Parts: sequence; structure tokens; C-alpha cells
Amino acid sequence: MKKNVVIMLALCSIIGTTGCGINSNEGTVNTSSESTLFEPISEGVASGEASTGNEQTEAASNGSSENEASSEDSYDAYQKYLDYISPKDKATVKLDPESEKLYQAFIDGTEPAQYDIDVDIAEYICLSEVLENGKSYTLNEIKEKLSSEGQYGEGWLYEIQSEGYIDLGLDESYELCMDIGASEFNLTLVVKNIDGKLKICFAGDSWSRNMTVVKYSGYVESYGSGGANYHGGQTGYIDANGKYHFWYRSTEEGILPDDDGKLTHNDQLIGENIGMYLDSFSFDRSYEGKEYQYVYIVDSEGREDVDVDLSQPGNAYEMAQKAIESSGNTYVSDTEAKALMDEQRKTIGLSDEIYKYGDELYPY
Repeated sequence: MKKNVVIMLALCSIIGTTGCGINSNEGTVNTSSESTLFEPISEGVASGEASTGNEQTEAASNGSSENEASSEDSYDAYQKYLDYISPKDKATVKLDPESEKLYQAFIDGTEPAQYDIDVDIAEYICLSEVLENGKSYTLNEIKEKLSSEGQYGEGWLYEIQSEGYIDLGLDESYELCMDIGASEFNLTLVVKNIDGKLKICFAGDSWSRNMTVVKYSGYVESYGSGGANYHGGQTGYIDANGKYHFWYRSTEEGILPDDDGKLTHNDQLIGENIGMYLDSFSFDRSYEGKEYQYVYIVDSEGREDVDVDLSQPGNAYEMAQKAIESSGNTYVSDTEAKALMDEQRKTIGLSDEIYKYGDELYPY
């Protein structure tokens, strides 16, 4: 999970706040270089030594150029990856005539789509507070209700931020993925033509500290930051029939020692002059059930992993396990966590094809 959080935050830093289309911000590669490796050659240095110094300087300069080129190549490769996993422009997909007409009518605000509360994971732009489950609404009606009196976005002017098309189930039957936004918030909607009627298959929001991403395959991630040492969110996917499946929710919390150098959790001492990352996850969408938890022991600044002698009684991992179990949660190793997540992934029908779509292009 530590890797997943890092990847998701990297996506947030690179691709802006809209979750549909994954619109990339134009990035720049730092090509400046300063070298203080070589002092000026004094008058008493022999010409042969001076020549060697110049060759070293030239080699360092060449190395810098190669690093810059490598950075540009990596950036280009990452952009290629993003383009591949992102919703596509209308011109690049082949919509059937009925779907094309219905999707355009929804965008224009004339065709309604049915709202399903089970597919709504939004936290601030909450359709569940203004729409009735099972009823159909046009985009104009949705925007009006979101900006109505008493809502979080009261008085906001919602505008279309992006429009793209995804392929739920990778069956070449395409769905509309669009963002509407106001202020710093965006709402991502996935709309599907089902037997001539439109249905909202997913709704999730993004803002400065959270990002919801819907990938071309229908895989969904919504992750954000609650501060420098706390991150979390949830993951799921939309299947070929337009049904959203929740996979898991997770958090990662960095816990540092107190002023006396003591690291505690649940009022229990874990160790001294160390820190830890506490990773929690659950397959219960309601946030009411107990969680699985595992830890990484790190240095006191939370930066580097620390080797722990597991054969030593009372080691940090053993103490962390006791602290976690005392709270009623289940302690697992990172290996066990991955196995549990993979088992749940298969249970909800999230195939390798959907989950790993585009992984072969990921450059890092």
C-alpha cells in the first residue's frame, strides 16, 4: 500500500485536479547544472595535470547532459503512459449512433440520466444530498441543485471542465466520462447508455487535497492527504454493465517519537528513537468495521527504513502487533496484506486485464 499511496500522490502532483481525462499539466524539465567539483587550476600545476582536470570537467558536463536527456525521456514515457490509461477524445473512439446522440444530449443539458446512490463516493460535491435515488436528472438540473441554498457549493457556477470516453469492460462499447467544476472542486461523472436510457455509473469529487481518477478501463482511485503524515482513500472499478464495485479503503499514517524519543501507539510503547508508518485497510465500505493493519519501522524522522532484529523479544514489530491487536484490529504482515487484497480483487471480479491496464508502459 505504501507504493500505491506514493504512485497516487505522484499522479496528483503531475496531472492536475480533474479526475476524468487525466488532463496533464505542462511540465518542465530542469536543465540547469552547476558544478563545484573542480577548483581553479593554480599556476604551479603541470600541464598534464591541467589536461586531466579539463577532461574530468568535460566528462562531468557530458554526464549532466546525459542525465538531462534521461529525465526528458522519462517524462515523455510517463506522458505516453498517462495518455494510454486516460479517457479518450471523442474523435478517437467509435461511438454507436444512439450513444453518441444520448451523450451529447446529456452534455447539452437536455437528456436526463438516472442517479444511483451506490455509485456515489463524493465527499463535498454530494449528489446524495440533492438527488433522489433512482430518479433521472439532466446535467443542468444537477448543477442547479448542487448550487442551491444550503449546499456546500451554494451559489457556485458549475461548468464543464472536461469530456472524455472510457471503455468499461474493455468491450469497445464506450461510456461518457466528464468533469463539472466550481471553485476548487470538480465532480467526475461516468454516464452509460443502457438500452436507450442513461445511467450515472459513478460520481466522485476532487479538490486541492484529494484526487479522484477514472482510468480508461474503468479502474477508479480516489486518494488524498490529511496532512504531511496522513494519506488515504478508496479504490474500486466500474464493470462492463455500469456497476461500481468497491474494492478497499485505506490509510497510511506516519507516527513519530515524542520529545523524549519514545514511539507509542494505543498508549503502548513500541520503541525508542524510531518512527513507524501505520497502514490500515478494510473491505468494509461503511467505515464501521475493524481494520487490517501493518507497519513499517523507520528512523525517527520517518525517512528511511530501519533494520529490526525479529528474533529479539520485544522488538518494534512485536510491540506494534500487540498495540494493534489491543485495539481490536487485525495485525498482518505486508505480504499477508497483499494476498488479502488480491483475494478480494478477484472476489469482486476485478480482472488482471482491467486492473493492470497500461502497466507495461509504466516507466518507473
